[in-house]
Amino acid sequence: MEKTVLFLINGFGIEKKDSYSIYDANALPTLDKMMQENLYCSIESNASDYTTGYQLFSTGTLNASNYNYVNDLIDNNELINNPNLKKFNDDNIGKETRIHIFVHLNCEEVIESLNKFVKYLKMDLNRVIVHFILNQNSLTEYKTIAKLINNFTFTAFKAFNIGLVFGESVITDTTKTEDLKTLARVVFNSKSGEKWPEYAKKLNVLANSNILPNNVTPFCINDDFTIQDDDTFIFFNFNKCNYTKLVDSIITPPIVYKTVDTKTLHFYSLFPLEGVTNVINLLENIRASEYLADYLEKTNINTAILTDQENLNTINYMANGFANVASPKIKYLLCSKELLANKEKMQTLVFQSGYDLVIINTRIDNLNTINEIKEKLHEIDTDIALLQEICAGKATLMVSSLFGINKELQISSLSPEKATVNFYGSVPFMLINDAYSKADYSLGFGSPINILGTALRCCNSESKYPTLLRKKSALLKSFQEKLGQLKK
Repeated sequence: MEKTVLFLINGFGIEKKDSYSIYDANALPTLDKMMQENLYCSIESNASDYTTGYQLFSTGTLNASNYNYVNDLIDNNELINNPNLKKFNDDNIGKETRIHIFVHLNCEEVIESLNKFVKYLKMDLNRVIVHFILNQNSLTEYKTIAKLINNFTFTAFKAFNIGLVFGESVITDTTKTEDLKTLARVVFNSKSGEKWPEYAKKLNVLANSNILPNNVTPFCINDDFTIQDDDTFIFFNFNKCNYTKLVDSIITPPIVYKTVDTKTLHFYSLFPLEGVTNVINLLENIRASEYLADYLEKTNINTAILTDQENLNTINYMANGFANVASPKIKYLLCSKELLANKEKMQTLVFQSGYDLVIINTRIDNLNTINEIKEKLHEIDTDIALLQEICAGKATLMVSSLFGINKELQISSLSPEKATVNFYGSVPFMLINDAYSKADYSLGFGSPINILGTALRCCNSESKYPTLLRKKSALLKSFQEKLGQLKK
């Protein structure tokens, strides 16, 4: 095994023509020199955050296998003998109580799949209320969200089927206790909620207020969805989300909002929920057929992943192919600026801690101003310089990103002036190792899964996973040498 370090600057990418210029060779001397002197290429990435970035990196695809899986079950009529679906029908057939469906609104496919699911179960649409959860982390996503809501009303559903809209952080961020109380109050007393039947105007207000979709406080598109005795709840959870607080706020609401007998309510989820045991799962978890932890097992590579606490569960979930399990080949460590700047500790981590591959996650996607991004990138450039010194002649160092941001930000905290930073779509990839010189090797075009494949190849020469590395033929080398002489 050869030691390999993959340093990720998540959120960083190749600037688009409409982007405010972040890149500065003087502020990023290490990265600039690396791009000039070492193997370098552009990687295509249509990821926009940690979840999609690590899904691409770990599984190679953003295709929602769960959508396809459920749609196939419906098309082939394979759900007919599902005992939990039979119980669902028993709870609802011939009744007039409401069916509340909570769903992440992040793509057309979820609308299509929900539409197919509701039709298959022959739900009375007059009883169905759909509550949208937003998990996007870019202000530019509001236009897409408005389009998705609009398209939702052109399916079997109508505008009156929409109830609440709120950001995912309301039910996952432990600091947002008041927002969660507001959510519980509105669910039990919908007429007390903020009403925006003209939802496009509300989304514009949120975008102009620099409130990310993920952080939207609950508001109502319609207000006639108050919970009644014997109502049913479905968590249409294609993507991973912790619904514990949402379930708890319904089962055990603040006493002032408790207007129904919550013991009569029925709870279902499409796939098993994280940390929830009192919800009936209609289907089993879907595992990716190939994924990061499996690759590490097959290549026998021990890996340390350094990350912040916020994204640890997401990374683990994606690394294990959409499952919350502990892989013996992966150890998670807390990434801090103090650790990255400590030469002795980084040397120990890379060479003496028993890891073949060290993946370091840094980020710029969570910063609030353009000047903060510039300062952070300069700090990261210094960290990379230290790692390059540590790895020189002893280990492979790779520098890249899994996704690029596309965000409108203030230029500084002292100025209201704004500009768009657009790194979306492509990210840089650099490989530094004298064994893979520019004279003998080149880098091919690829996506984040090929970053992983290249790391596996650098650790274990027997790895068969697709890599960006290409060994030049003698003919190509001769041609390039002659081309170089002509340029001189």
